[in-house]
Amino acid sequence: MYVSGKTHQGMVRSNNQDTFLTRLAEDKNEALLVVCDGMGGAKAGNIASSIAAHTFADRMESLLADGVPDTRALRIAVDYANEAVFQQSISDPELEGMGTTLVAARIHDKRAVLANVGDSRAYRIRGDEIIQLTRDHSYVQELFRQGKLTAEEVRCHPNRNLITRAVGVDEFVNTDVFEGELAPTDLLLLCSDGLTSMLEDSEIVVTVNTSHSLEEATDRLVELACEHGGSDNITVILFTGAGIMKQGEAENG
Repeated sequence: MYVSGKTHQGMVRSNNQDTFLTRLAEDKNEALLVVCDGMGGAKAGNIASSIAAHTFADRMESLLADGVPDTRALRIAVDYANEAVFQQSISDPELEGMGTTLVAARIHDKRAVLANVGDSRAYRIRGDEIIQLTRDHSYVQELFRQGKLTAEEVRCHPNRNLITRAVGVDEFVNTDVFEGELAPTDLLLLCSDGLTSMLEDSEIVVTVNTSHSLEEATDRLVELACEHGGSDNITVILFTGAGIMKQGEAENG
């Protein structure tokens, strides 16, 4: 298993409210990945994403060690992250209303289980094919699913950053969980909307497939998002279970 991650504040924002973590087991048979995109002001968004990511990852490791099935562990871990952010927000008036997206993956052998709240995303890249594995919880995506907006209108809509579900905003949160098998050469991409709002899916695939390592691919994706305007913080994690792109082996957080 190999993983690489990178985050960047972008070309417009004065700070970075994204947080990501990647954790590989010593035997490289298990991986835990998480991306959080905070909201609620410069200070609050950064705090929300950091609390959520670390609480989620620590709780997941504890639950899995106790033998809790991964799908149930994901939901419980997100609940703990939600409670941690929510309690912090109500304890400090300056942090009131803060929250964060959360997209996470637990990979064991060939099986991937994903959790999602908000509009950060997970994709599977298989050759020239890219498939979004998660479902956005956002105002414009609801309109798109209802046939009221086209894909291009979604990308340009003034309310495209308005999410309908977030970690830490309310006392309880509803988490989407997805699961599936990964082929040995599949790539798993987790990212904040700072990437997907700047790059088309086709650009992502070409960039990844023309890179010589996971590190090069993550660097180039972030650079391209910045070149296209970088209107938001940008975070990218790339994972593969195959013995390819070995320079991408990394851990953050």
